[in-house]
Amino acid sequence: MKKYLEDISAYWNTRAKGYSLDNQAELESEKAEEWLQLIKRYVLVKKEWHVLDLGCGPGFFSILLSQLGCQVTAIDYSEQMLKEAQRNTERYGVSIDFIKMDAHQLMFEDCSFDLIITRNVTWNLERPIIAYQEMLRVLKAGGHLLNYDGNYYYHYTDKDYDRKSHSEHVHMEGIDVSRIDGIAEHLELSQYLRPFWDEEVLKKLGVASIEWDILNEETNALGKSIIRSFMIHIVK
Repeated sequence: MKKYLEDISAYWNTRAKGYSLDNQAELESEKAEEWLQLIKRYVLVKKEWHVLDLGCGPGFFSILLSQLGCQVTAIDYSEQMLKEAQRNTERYGVSIDFIKMDAHQLMFEDCSFDLIITRNVTWNLERPIIAYQEMLRVLKAGGHLLNYDGNYYYHYTDKDYDRKSHSEHVHMEGIDVSRIDGIAEHLELSQYLRPFWDEEVLKKLGVASIEWDILNEETNALGKSIIRSFMIHIVK
């Protein structure tokens, strides 16, 4: 049962314009090259690879990988995000296939993609194990999955994790983030410390290899490590 899917989509519809402006700023700054270098740390991306950008938002990764010569299919459940993504592909002169789709039910054949990439998506999925199963199903044998995400709402479980601010997003456009806060309180991944949870699940799902790096970590006043964001790389 997907109790919150439409509510989550509605929130991201309201965030689409501001998020798109943030993505444009990233694409036109040194951050674009920093992300490419991070991807290349794990994967030697090849031209003509079939890539799935899962939860593409306004198309940041879709555009970067298309510029590298990949054949990119990008999905999101937010119609406004997809509209912004299409505008951005026209802005940056690339061709990408955008489709509205639920990450829990991917409408692709088995073993369709060489690479699946996703950023800040899995935390707000209602059934993340199902989503991981679907990603692995459509990934080719020997294919790569890169998942950048964070413990954005783990403070509902561990009070040492304070609420991470939205200060890294410049264009919030006056959006009321309490809407997604209220939903996130009930989502599964607000209950688990990651990427440890992901590693356990993916190993049970039988991936060939898994590695992860903590990309943003802090130490609080009591000396406790607070994991903010991370990158997970798996090979099927």
